[in-house]
Amino acid sequence: MTKGSDRAGPGDGLGERLRELDPASDANDRERMDKMFENVKGQCAESDKTIAGFFRSRSTTVRRLIVMAVFAALGVIGWYNFPLVDESVRTGPWVATLLVFCALLIIAMMMVTHPVHRPELPRWQVVCLVCVAVGATVLAAFWPTSGAHAITHEHTSRMVAGACMGFGLLLGVPVYALLRLVDRGNAFGSLIAAAAAGLAGNFVLKAQCAIDTTGHVLLGHASVAVLFVVGLGLVHYWIPSK
Repeated sequence: MTKGSDRAGPGDGLGERLRELDPASDANDRERMDKMFENVKGQCAESDKTIAGFFRSRSTTVRRLIVMAVFAALGVIGWYNFPLVDESVRTGPWVATLLVFCALLIIAMMMVTHPVHRPELPRWQVVCLVCVAVGATVLAAFWPTSGAHAITHEHTSRMVAGACMGFGLLLGVPVYALLRLVDRGNAFGSLIAAAAAGLAGNFVLKAQCAIDTTGHVLLGHASVAVLFVVGLGLVHYWIPSK
């Protein structure tokens, strides 16, 4: 048995050869690194002074709580200050539709505020959410309605569809803006926020619009989600903001 070792001893030339492979140290390297650090630190400080920078610099939990608090505040204000549809329209499908819209809104919020240190969301999940969100607004037009109520508004439903569409688009803008503010750079954040804006507009329209015919809901309600996704989500996806 030998007493030798396979490890290189301190007296051999291995350490010297490794030092030769290292780049030559520059006396100005530390100074340049300090300047770069100060520049980055200054840019971060300036960014935090903006509204978007303030929201994006919050933790994931805080950002989600902010969004939920805003959603809850808007819901309470709307519930007590704006009239709901007549009791004859408040059927089981009506309640179920509102619950589905709420659940999809929460899922969209969770996806937008996805932590950046975790793996990026798969594209198929985003596509599924958008398809389900838009599909839910379309299917809501075919749910059973109160026959007498629908017949009463049969001739006026298409006339006011444009008004509902415009109202729904205005309602969705604050939701879209809020989700974009808390988004730290999700690759599909704009598309998810657009779907959420369409859901929010449809939620309010479903809760307050007394016309429940299929044609009116398709033209005046479901079109809001489609326009948001096509007009905002896809445009920002193809032309990402710098």
